[in-house]
Amino acid sequence: MAAGPLRIIDAHTHLFTDAAMAGLWLGPDARRTGQLDELTSLLDETGVVKAVILLFHRSAELYDAEVAAGASAAAARQTVRAAIHDYNVWGCRAAERDRRLLPFVGVNPRFMSAGQIDEEIGSAIAMGAVGVKIIPNRFMAYADDPLLSPVYESCCAHGVPLLSQAGSYGLVPGSSADPFGRPKYFRPVLERFCDLRLILAHMGHSYEADVAELVANFPNVYTDVSLRLSGMDRPGGPTSAETVAAIRSIGTDRVLFGTNYPFANPVRYVKTFEQLPLTDTERSSIAAENFERLMQR
Repeated sequence: MAAGPLRIIDAHTHLFTDAAMAGLWLGPDARRTGQLDELTSLLDETGVVKAVILLFHRSAELYDAEVAAGASAAAARQTVRAAIHDYNVWGCRAAERDRRLLPFVGVNPRFMSAGQIDEEIGSAIAMGAVGVKIIPNRFMAYADDPLLSPVYESCCAHGVPLLSQAGSYGLVPGSSADPFGRPKYFRPVLERFCDLRLILAHMGHSYEADVAELVANFPNVYTDVSLRLSGMDRPGGPTSAETVAAIRSIGTDRVLFGTNYPFANPVRYVKTFEQLPLTDTERSSIAAENFERLMQR
């Protein structure tokens, strides 16, 4: 380890407005709450200097509930759009109170027009948002689906990065088909939207080679280690040496530290990261420097 404390930026956390929202994501047996006071306490404990908070709303569930309760499709869509906006505003206001928090706001092209997406991103940036978050498997769409083009266009127009779920986590359209989050489907997107700064989460879980190929060909592509350090050096999990080899295969100058709190324990995660067999230069790059460089472009 380098002399002095390691500066760490957590580029991947989730924050929920209340227990009901947390329950949708975490289930009844969650070990952590995903609430603001818990996250800020953990930042204090770990010494993490900044944390990206990802504000992606479970819109499909809300839409289905509204329709089941008798709302028209148009009214249900309006309710969903209002809920997305309210969640983004809530996250931006939380970041106003604690400057360690960096909001990446959510949008959903299944329920929002191109104009509404751009307006939502623009208004959120005016409130302090610094990025956008999407989850392709929640849209039931691959990254190169034209449905998502308005998101990419708006991110480029406003000059903010996009963080996308990536890899084998989540839903698949069929037993033999790729998962919606497979990173390779971003290639035509990156060819078209040359200015798009893209963070592919989880090192492309199960598709690290896809991420390495995109990183090698597109200078604005990054990834993060969220969820990838949990279970390391345990039965059935990768070894720390294997994890470091995977990181280096992508490029230590393009990998960001991220935990995926509250799905992972940040205290344990930081300790695990600090013990990885990386060089001092590699560790400091991943810990904060790569993220800072990404955000300065």
